[in-house]
Amino acid sequence: MVDADQQRRSTVATVLARALPGTAADVPLAMAREILDVLPDLRLLDDARAAQTTMEQTIERVRAELDRSPWTVELPPPGTDLGEALRGEARLLRRNTATRTGPYAVGFAAGSAAFLRSLEARAATVPRRSRPDPAGDSPVPSVPDDRPNSVRLAVESRVAVLPADPAARQHDRRILVGNELVRYGLDTGVNSTELASTVADLVLAALPEIDTLPEALDALRAREDEVLSLWQRLAGEQANHGLTEPEIRWRNALAGELRQQADAVTPNAGLTDSFTIGFSLASQALAGKLRARADEIIVLPVPIDPWALPKGHDESVS
Repeated sequence: MVDADQQRRSTVATVLARALPGTAADVPLAMAREILDVLPDLRLLDDARAAQTTMEQTIERVRAELDRSPWTVELPPPGTDLGEALRGEARLLRRNTATRTGPYAVGFAAGSAAFLRSLEARAATVPRRSRPDPAGDSPVPSVPDDRPNSVRLAVESRVAVLPADPAARQHDRRILVGNELVRYGLDTGVNSTELASTVADLVLAALPEIDTLPEALDALRAREDEVLSLWQRLAGEQANHGLTEPEIRWRNALAGELRQQADAVTPNAGLTDSFTIGFSLASQALAGKLRARADEIIVLPVPIDPWALPKGHDESVS
């Protein structure tokens, strides 16, 4: 996938090649790089767009967490260690796994038994880690650090010094681009400020997005407010339902153990006999149940850095 900067280099090089015929083939692209380097608004625009995308993904992730209400999940009582919790999950799976009939039945039973033995073996070796007692934890909710968004600050600083008059902004950019064109004059024949200004206007006309930085700043501010509001709302909900930091760490450790056991199952390719097919089907079915259970248990922690993209359910938790 071509990124925005590469696309701009190609666009500017094409404009230069057409405006300055007879120039050696490699010169327009080299000039394009230099010209873009003296137009910082474009780099800031890319940074703003990337930051906005991250914020929008964060908003979606936090909203999903609020909608699924993870505090309603049934869990073993406080004081239960991880090993005991894993054994409890194994008991639930054993109780809720239906017996199969037909040619795959023997393999399915063997696969189910093997999967449950593996889960119970992990329960015997997992480090002790007791579920905390909410009565002994501080009810004060976690809140995101109030550190500012660095991209928004950078864009804000740049917008603050831009001339308010569009003609003045165009004039300043024309000078910057024209200087680069004159610098390459021996290679291109640009030997006057008039010609440099004419070509500079062609280059800037091919980069219309350069004047959208104020709009990008407005969008960033709006997303920033929404991100902080959602994190604060989530922190309040977690505190109201007893999800203190130790409780969240324990739940996420349990979810991580369940997902690790599920991820150890890999589909067998080229299956032929009914026993092996049944064995594989049982393992995959139980792995799916563990993943679903892990997704119920896992909790999205309120981060120190509110601008970082939260980890998904398939990433490491602790």
